[in-house]
Amino acid sequence: MRPAWSLPLALVPLLAGCARDTPTPSPGPAAESGEREPVRAPPTRGAAIPFDAARAWADLERTVALGPRHPGSPALTELLDLLEAELTVLGFTTRRETFEAEVPITPSTPEGRLTYTNLIADLPAAEADAPMVLVGGHIDTKFLGADFVGANDGGSSTAVLLELGRGLAASGTREATWRLAFFDGEEAVRRDWLGNDNTYGSRRHAIELCKRGEDRRVGAVVVVDMVADRDLTLTWDDYSTAWVRQIFWEAARAEGLEASVGRPSRGTLVKDDHLPFLDLDLPAVDLIDLDYGGPMRPWWHTSADTLDKCSQESVAKFGRLLTRGLVDLELRVLQNAR
Repeated sequence: MRPAWSLPLALVPLLAGCARDTPTPSPGPAAESGEREPVRAPPTRGAAIPFDAARAWADLERTVALGPRHPGSPALTELLDLLEAELTVLGFTTRRETFEAEVPITPSTPEGRLTYTNLIADLPAAEADAPMVLVGGHIDTKFLGADFVGANDGGSSTAVLLELGRGLAASGTREATWRLAFFDGEEAVRRDWLGNDNTYGSRRHAIELCKRGEDRRVGAVVVVDMVADRDLTLTWDDYSTAWVRQIFWEAARAEGLEASVGRPSRGTLVKDDHLPFLDLDLPAVDLIDLDYGGPMRPWWHTSADTLDKCSQESVAKFGRLLTRGLVDLELRVLQNAR
């Protein structure tokens, strides 16, 4: 991700001819065989989403212990397997989006191509055509050598999304479909973000939304990134959709966490995995603490991005803010879909 400091918003067009007609759902295996679908409990409107910060912290420790998790690495493959196995047990329907992309030629990418893999996990709603809330974050680390383990940058989003999945599964059937998207390739291959050398996975998923006719069902997109900084203060991002951002700032106040969100600061624009969804005219917000270690970001994209720069307390604060905001967001998405 990168900060930018000037208005107006100028996003790179990613898609042409995005499908706008929702396809007719195909019958499931039970319908095809004549068997009855299992009876599901009716959804509880506005049910709280539990979040266990200690468990999320243990996930962060486990993720960091794998080492660098850049695209194509054995560590990233192992992480994908671990995530998919647990989410499947929780009741999510999972699939992988594996694709190749042209990348800059560097010592780490001499062939100028990389294979990326997104992990997509859906928790279905009571109704098959229910609106969807998409929560995503990146799981890759930047190509910065064997000493870069990305505790906050890549690790925190992975751990928070997994724990969110547990909370959603434990909260019962919901009125909205929930999608967790673990994006590969958020990081640029080169040192700096230039052109399209970034957001490979989120751009691919935006394309897949259109191909599958799912874009019309997405009521809002929430991207989480760098949320375990021991001095947690989320950045006010002017790229983000105002009403979605406001829901989370109000959630912070409701939880007594005003100090964990930044004051409105017009002109602060953060480039991150939410941009491809804004290009589809989908409401989206980036929940990120960009000032990692302070305004000069001394630990960002360095070997100092380690667990000691993060804290379980910050994970707990963010978990409270996130889940409170997501419940309110779900209600708003359901209202907008009427």
